Amino acid sequence: MEGKINKSFCIQPFVNVTTRMKGQNNVCCNIKSLDSNIKHETPYGFFNSDRVKDFKKSLLKGEIRKECTVCLYQENKSEYSQRTEYNKYYNIKNNQPNEYYEKIVSKLGISKLKNPLYYEFHISNLCNLKCLTCNETDSSRFHAENKKLGISENIDANYAELDETKIQALKSAITDDLLFLDIRGGETLMVPEVKKVLLDVDAERAKNITLKIQTNGTIVPDKGWTEILQKFKRTKISVSIDAFGDDNHYVRYPADWKKILHTIEHLETNKINFIINTVVSNLNIMVLDRLFNWIQEKKYHNYFYLLYGPSIWRPNNLPKDLLDIAKKRLQNVKMQFVNVDCNEKLSDLIDLCDNPDTDKDWDGFCKEIQMRDTYRKNSITSVMPEIKEYINA
Repeated sequence: MEGKINKSFCIQPFVNVTTRMKGQNNVCCNIKSLDSNIKHETPYGFFNSDRVKDFKKSLLKGEIRKECTVCLYQENKSEYSQRTEYNKYYNIKNNQPNEYYEKIVSKLGISKLKNPLYYEFHISNLCNLKCLTCNETDSSRFHAENKKLGISENIDANYAELDETKIQALKSAITDDLLFLDIRGGETLMVPEVKKVLLDVDAERAKNITLKIQTNGTIVPDKGWTEILQKFKRTKISVSIDAFGDDNHYVRYPADWKKILHTIEHLETNKINFIINTVVSNLNIMVLDRLFNWIQEKKYHNYFYLLYGPSIWRPNNLPKDLLDIAKKRLQNVKMQFVNVDCNEKLSDLIDLCDNPDTDKDWDGFCKEIQMRDTYRKNSITSVMPEIKEYINA
């Protein structure tokens, strides 16, 4: 008899360590528990800890973990989440009996790993942008703005600084077992210490590692970075773009569209693989059609996912009339993405427009927008003129 269907299994804790900006070690980027930190536990030590072992055992049993709220939210709104995407990346089927996952873990030999295959490091918040959906921990400019507005959670923090603990954690993770190195910011291309560490990685070891760098696209990789991007086995540049043209300038303030196009041209010329990564929020859902049409016209690979938090930015935290407009525009987008999964995700996104957020925090959205727009001398009506009659309602 077929066993219980497991809807919780995720490959990440079996192969990955994520280190967040403050040094917290976690099993994936969506979990922000604070019980491990590189100040007292290396990524290697965390990966082999009893806490992680227990986490893995619970996933094999199909238990739902309270830490996994982001993926649970995403799967409630569509068929996709980062959990399902990571499983798919490793050719692991989703929603199978427990026995299936036990066999997979055994067959792949991942239960015996001593070092992670995948290391993700949010290493510095040094950044030249202050995207509306970001936060002070992940952007130095956002942090500076919060201090000017008198709302900073930690005025004296310096998340941009790379102390010796962070540098050694990065170096220690680059082992012979490592297959994927994912470095995020902030804006990684602005951090000289990271560039130095990667330039110093032995060429033979680099040939076995896929390097992933997340960038906002406003900085063209210099000679050193271009050398780095060409010496690893594979390189994946994730260019974060949330809207087309001037709309992106507002959402990912103050992004320069011409600079982004220049960066993409540089990547194409140097045959460096890249993907367009988009966070879907209520700030861009009404203008995503323009971005998606451009991506399809250029035949770029792309990926997009629903923002989970802060909840004021959730894509369906909008008045129903505005969601109806978003739906009509998205319905006019062709199902012709190079990444075919995005065609199904687009269909889910259209359906989402029929379901306003039941925990809607429209007042919180309006308050935040008015505060940021006043300080930045911007106006959300430049992106969504239709919102004007609702913003103070």
